[in-house]
Amino acid sequence: MRAFIEKNQQILLFLVVVLCLTAKCSIWHMQFFWDKMIPVFGYICSSLLLASGILVSKRRPWWILVVLIAANIWLFANFSYERAWGKMLSMDMVRMAGNLHGFEDSVLLYFNPDMLYWLVVPDVICIAGIALWKTQEQRLWKSFGIVLGLYLLCIPIQQIYYFNKTYERRVGYNNNVGFAHWWHIYEPLFSPNIWPREAAYDAFMFQVPQDWERPFVRQFGIIRFGPAIMAFDKRYSELEQTVMGESVELTPEQQELMTKLTNPPTDFTPQRSLVLVLVESLESWAVDYPLGDTYVMPYLHSFIHSHDTYYSSQTYSQVAYGGSSDGQMMAITGLLPVRKGVSVALYGDQPFPNYAHYFPHSMTLNPSPGVWKQPIVNPNYGIQILEESDSIRDDAGIFKRLNTVDFSEPTFVLAITVSSHVPYAKANEIELPLDDDMPETMAKYLKCLHYMDEHLGTFLKRLDSDPALQNTDVVITGDHTIFYSQDWQAMKDYAASKGITCLGNGANTTALMMYSPTFTTSMHSGDATFQMDIYPSVLHMIGCEEPEWRGVGLDLLGTQPRLLDMNQATELSDKLIRGRYFTPSTAK
Repeated sequence: MRAFIEKNQQILLFLVVVLCLTAKCSIWHMQFFWDKMIPVFGYICSSLLLASGILVSKRRPWWILVVLIAANIWLFANFSYERAWGKMLSMDMVRMAGNLHGFEDSVLLYFNPDMLYWLVVPDVICIAGIALWKTQEQRLWKSFGIVLGLYLLCIPIQQIYYFNKTYERRVGYNNNVGFAHWWHIYEPLFSPNIWPREAAYDAFMFQVPQDWERPFVRQFGIIRFGPAIMAFDKRYSELEQTVMGESVELTPEQQELMTKLTNPPTDFTPQRSLVLVLVESLESWAVDYPLGDTYVMPYLHSFIHSHDTYYSSQTYSQVAYGGSSDGQMMAITGLLPVRKGVSVALYGDQPFPNYAHYFPHSMTLNPSPGVWKQPIVNPNYGIQILEESDSIRDDAGIFKRLNTVDFSEPTFVLAITVSSHVPYAKANEIELPLDDDMPETMAKYLKCLHYMDEHLGTFLKRLDSDPALQNTDVVITGDHTIFYSQDWQAMKDYAASKGITCLGNGANTTALMMYSPTFTTSMHSGDATFQMDIYPSVLHMIGCEEPEWRGVGLDLLGTQPRLLDMNQATELSDKLIRGRYFTPSTAK
């Protein structure tokens, strides 16, 4: 046995390193992505490639230690990024993932010392093998060639296998691993034609800016998006032909609908101010979540039940690829997102119908500069001023600034919060008497909503006490819900024990509250409503009876029946946006 080991040290050390790297990634994957299948084949193939240099080494291959250290750093970074967003982050995403408090928060928030223990264990075996290495007098070129050949053979097998899998935007390939890992060789290392069509939409249409510049690709690094450089022109050409070049003519039935949804321009001027608070990731169950003898969101909860308000606890999110930008667009324009791509990325340079333009003064308080093309879309939403200074990078700053706005004349203010955005970095600063057995993600989420509500409360209290605000309408809603299937699996048992059944069946909804000093009774509804219903309801609340555009939703404050069903509303909105229906030069 000893003679065999001494004679085959190179081969054995090669195998040890292959096993080490494979075990390192598999352990990492099992520990942090327990709900996804381990791509063992990919890990083994990539490990073969990295370890193959040992076969042609004549000295102790200490360079392997550099590879191991780099692997540990990369796996840790991938873990943090995946837990924060489920994908590698651009600089804007890093800023958002850290809740605008710095890159360090987004990386360190999910740090667990155990992960280093398990990642380092295989390294010890490798180090021992290197230390026992005896200088070799030969290079095993034949073995090296065999290993390299196996690796090259495996690449098309991997690509064909994953190419034929169903791609889903939020879970990747059939709930297998996502795009964030550094040696998923089933991504197209050589061929730009491997990516499934929907994956191309996700990679390009989700994040690419309006001008489709190549620097976007380089933000994500050569390993992950290097193939995109080759595929860029080809995929863009296809998208341009199949998405932006599709026929967008309205059918006769849709043209008839538009006669009911549009009116001639009006000189309407609101008599009151309007404040729309778009709360990041607000889920309706959290509004009523008890906290001892009060609630996690005491100010919002109290305001809803102590004032004459319209309140819907079952407002279904209709965002698509655009996420938060879709929520903003629907609330202000009464249009649903386009069915392919991101509305503001592809079509944000056109004037949208809106109610903001009725107000003599309007502004957006946005904590995240440059995200979702805010400098471009805000003027097209009828909003005159976009404020995104460092002083409002936090919910406290947002509401502090809101409390200084001059409401002496009718003014529209859109205030966008951010603290309840994953990964809930603000939670570390907040103490709440929550149950010890509450899932960590749920606890962090509720802490951040409590923080937002505390500062929202400063504005809500002013509505009752400050004469300057007593003639102000208010809308508070969420841009979308936040918890997806992987979160439900971790939280559903605890949630069910607390009566939060929506987290067990995926029926979680956001909340919608509307308040006006003109309301004389409360209207609290448990019926299904939708984000497309916000726009026509706001028009009703501000007193605009014959708007230029009614929107595709239902006026929740009125008595008229719903004019369009979901399919009709989706198809019509898609054509109106892509066909630039509201652009003066092409208006129908």
